This record gives sequence, C-alpha cells and structure tokens, in this order.
Amino acid sequence: MVENKLEEAIKLIKKYIDESKPKGSKFSKYFSLNELIRSETATRLGIKNKPSKAQEVQLKEICRYVLDPIREHFGEPIKVTSGYRCAKLNEVIGGSSKSQHMAKNGDSAVDFKFLGDKVDLPKVFKWITEESKLPFDQCISEFLPDGWIHISYISVNGKNRGKVTIAKKVNGKTVYENKE
Repeated sequence: MVENKLEEAIKLIKKYIDESKPKGSKFSKYFSLNELIRSETATRLGIKNKPSKAQEVQLKEICRYVLDPIREHFGEPIKVTSGYRCAKLNEVIGGSSKSQHMAKNGDSAVDFKFLGDKVDLPKVFKWITEESKLPFDQCISEFLPDGWIHISYISVNGKNRGKVTIAKKVNGKTVYENKE
C-alpha cells in the first residue's frame, strides 16, 4: 500500500516536471505558454488548465508589455508562481471569482519571483510602481521581501489603472493597503 502511494507520488512529480519544461516556441522573448499555465494543483487534481485562443493572446500581451521588460531590466530569469487559471482551478484554490488570473475580460495576471536570490523583490516592486512606466493594471507586493509580486494587465481597452497595493499579515490575517 505504501509502495503504491509512493509510485503514485513519483508519477505525479514526473508529470509535473515534464509539464514544467517549456514546450514549443516562446510566447514572447522570455516566456512560453507552458510557464504561464503550469500548476501543481491542476496536475495533482487532473484539471485541464488550458486557455482559449483569446486568453492566449492576453497572456502573450502581459508577457510582451510587462514581464519581458521586467526580465530585460533586471537581467535575471523570472519564475511564474501563478499565471493563468481556468475557472475550476481558480475555484479549487479559493481565488476570487473576479480574479484576473482567469483572463476573462481582456485582462490577465501573473504572480512571480526571480530564480535564485540575486534580485531584491522590494526593489523590483519599487522599480515597477515608481520608475518603470510599465502599463500595469494592478501591482501587489505580496508579503515581501519573502513573498512574490502580483501584476496584471488589461489588453482589451488599454485602461490600466496603475493601482499599487501592499499585502501584509496583521494578527494572522491578510490586510491589503492601497498606495496613493
């Protein structure tokens, strides 16, 4: 029984590693579609986390206009920790029904870190929100310096708000504070 569970776990790990490898051509200068749709939870639960062609266009645009310039500026590889989520995956992980990760309304969102420890995430957040002039809809500092950065982009009408938010834990609860 233990051996069967171990074999199942090994199969899942191998499947996740295989799905994590970039496949085919790059979506943009630095990113593949697979990097943006990969999800351990989807793999484990057998959820097909596949975007429509229209959603793929939105994902290409967040890469082209937001992620690629960040990668260029800092010169280090980015690791997408959460990209596109189909509705079922979003529901399973407890995401907001309005999450831009679902790319439903001409928008898209990505949570990211950098590979390795050469890049200081608070400095990245400051560069994005104060210096870069990147066309983002929302940029959230999620529990930095040890967390990640959430960034979204609206491609349909180009009306990106440039909203800047800080997420912190206060008394065990997540508190979101908008920066003016």
